[in-house]
Amino acid sequence: MDMTGLRVMVFEDDFLLAGTLADVLARLGCTVVRCIATFDLAMEAADTESFDVAVVDLQLQGITAFPLLDRLAERGIPGIIASCRSRVEIPPRYTSIPAISKPYTANELRRAIDVACGAESAGDSLDRTAPH
Repeated sequence: MDMTGLRVMVFEDDFLLAGTLADVLARLGCTVVRCIATFDLAMEAADTESFDVAVVDLQLQGITAFPLLDRLAERGIPGIIASCRSRVEIPPRYTSIPAISKPYTANELRRAIDVACGAESAGDSLDRTAPH
């Protein structure tokens, strides 16, 4: 999928990871709308900002971000879970959301974006968070 101009919102509380992720997304051709580190600001942005896809860390300063994923789904905005958690620790209702395990590669991120945006089927995606 051509990612040129794809508007991505980054929800990540680690400043260095957020910056690195923004750089990788830019190299992929995406436009990073914002990097948001707090749960409250993330929920506000999910309601008010315009973007095509979101990369969501499941822990934003100690607060679990599942309500953020719900809010994105309500708006029809695809999300990608970026987490250190194992896939088995994520509630079943979120299994349709592509997940990448930290640390992830640019290729894994690209494939997750493809899946989230419907350019690739979930069965073809890399999911390193799945139990082996």
